[in-house]
Amino acid sequence: MVRILVGNDFDDVLRTRPASGWWNQRVAWFAEDGDIVIMPAEPDESFLSYVTTMTGTQRSSLTVLVPPRDGGRSDTLSGRSLTDERLLGEIRTALAGRAVTSVFPLWPSASVARMASALGVPNALAGHGFAEQSGGALLNSKTAFRAIAAGAGVGLPRGRVCADHEDAADAIWELVGAGHIAMLKKDYMSGGAGNEIVSPIPDVTPVGAKNVVPATDEESVHRYVEERWDWLSDGGRHRFVVEQYHPGSVACFAEFSITDDDIVFGANGDMLSEPVVTKQIIPPPECPPQVLEELTRQGRRLCEPLQAMGYRGTLGADGLITPAGEVFFTEYNGRVSGSTHVYRIIGEKVVGRDFMKDRILLEGFWPKGWSVPSFDTAVQLLTDAGLSYDPDTRKGVVISSAFDRRDGTLLHCVVEESLARAEATDAQLARLFAGEGGSEAAQ
Repeated sequence: MVRILVGNDFDDVLRTRPASGWWNQRVAWFAEDGDIVIMPAEPDESFLSYVTTMTGTQRSSLTVLVPPRDGGRSDTLSGRSLTDERLLGEIRTALAGRAVTSVFPLWPSASVARMASALGVPNALAGHGFAEQSGGALLNSKTAFRAIAAGAGVGLPRGRVCADHEDAADAIWELVGAGHIAMLKKDYMSGGAGNEIVSPIPDVTPVGAKNVVPATDEESVHRYVEERWDWLSDGGRHRFVVEQYHPGSVACFAEFSITDDDIVFGANGDMLSEPVVTKQIIPPPECPPQVLEELTRQGRRLCEPLQAMGYRGTLGADGLITPAGEVFFTEYNGRVSGSTHVYRIIGEKVVGRDFMKDRILLEGFWPKGWSVPSFDTAVQLLTDAGLSYDPDTRKGVVISSAFDRRDGTLLHCVVEESLARAEATDAQLARLFAGEGGSEAAQ
């Protein structure tokens, strides 16, 4: 009996993210003894050893496979690479006659479904039929989300999906002309990287978007649409969303696991942006319980039509809580998110199943100026500073990602008793890693 874990990224047909192999190595957090793990690039062995030590998995029991590059593209598990005959042969050899109990991808792409079929184990991929017909595209589309969320009766910010220049200009002016701020969101981007704010109000600080474009009349709105059309629509290939932006809101999420028989709650968390997502806090430390309950209740309702459609897997429902206490949902993500391994493995498995009762997990990308020359250097610096996670006290810093050789950075997760203590530890990390070995990072 064996599982096949697939460290794939966002569907490469919809969106290509270069050099994401370091990020997708997070699939190792889910590995258990005897698993076959498919990586997009040769993994960082130091990271694998670190993760398996944290989770108690025997590194020597894992089979890690890397398929041939597709057209010379590195760090990408494309459709062709996952059905490459050499890879399929290596998987069959690694199976050695053992039955496949589960195929677990980070992203429910049609290529993973084809791989499961080619291996003769389609039923091992939960929701195989849905994934095979490119259902993953629906579950990661901001435009499809608005239709499904509206149909399910989930709270949405005022706005609509736009398909042409006039529709987009009308939707933006409907908000801007009334004195509201508009957020424009590309269909298949994430983390705020595909968002832009159009505002009639000066000096708006962008949160959840890279920049703010001023617009005070219809002419400036039409000009903006013409100038940014190719970017917003990916050269006319995709629709996009225009919705009201609510300054001062708290961005949060509710994540679930959708199975044949149930919709299982996973965790809530806050998302902090500067200006795009840089940190997450699990559980939300200051969210009123009744608001959190409403977020979770509506998030579960959003899962119900997706379960009926045949999706099986993780569903992250992202929302915001306005200063007035309103709960609005802004997108969903039908994939193993950047939060899943944090609460499900680091939280529940490493820290302890009841971690949300007495611990805070503060995870973040390294800001500009932080760097190390290697993963091992980061581990050593943490150890020497007495900041490494201690299983006895259930506090400390866990390195939650592999090493990004492009800029010498990692992701880290601070485990503490309170947000104040977690932030104090974060400040110590700033002193520890700012400027550390950056010149050597790309070597």
